[in-house]
Amino acid sequence: MKKFVFKYESILKKYQSDEEKITNELHKAQRKFYQLSKQKKQCMDDEIAFKRNFYMSLSGGISAADYRLYENGQNHYRQVRDRLEQKISEVQIEIVGLKKRVLEAMKKRKMMEKLKEKELEIFLENIKISENKIIEEIVNYQSFKKGGKD
Repeated sequence: MKKFVFKYESILKKYQSDEEKITNELHKAQRKFYQLSKQKKQCMDDEIAFKRNFYMSLSGGISAADYRLYENGQNHYRQVRDRLEQKISEVQIEIVGLKKRVLEAMKKRKMMEKLKEKELEIFLENIKISENKIIEEIVNYQSFKKGGKD
């Protein structure tokens, strides 16, 4: 019996491979987004703790050096937070682009899978037609044979 061979199988496999690669890139970007968000939250928590400690130390008064230290600390946390927010924005843009690429790759793969399914249906229909012809020939041969003996 003839075996079904999809003539575009290599293209389908390439589309599947491309989709998998892009999906992996998307997962990496999402992990990076999560890590950056976590770092930003930690930075904000550290800033709150810094301010709390500074305000607790104010009970004895404040000197110019203490105030400069406070301003430097605020500037440091603001810069770190701004840098993290910039990276988060870049990763979000990257994620949106990767989602579009994944969607396109999925469309290509599904299109090829539909084509494969249609070709398989045609193949199976042709086998059924061939089998029916063979059965009909056998029946005709047996009928002819019986008719010839009588």
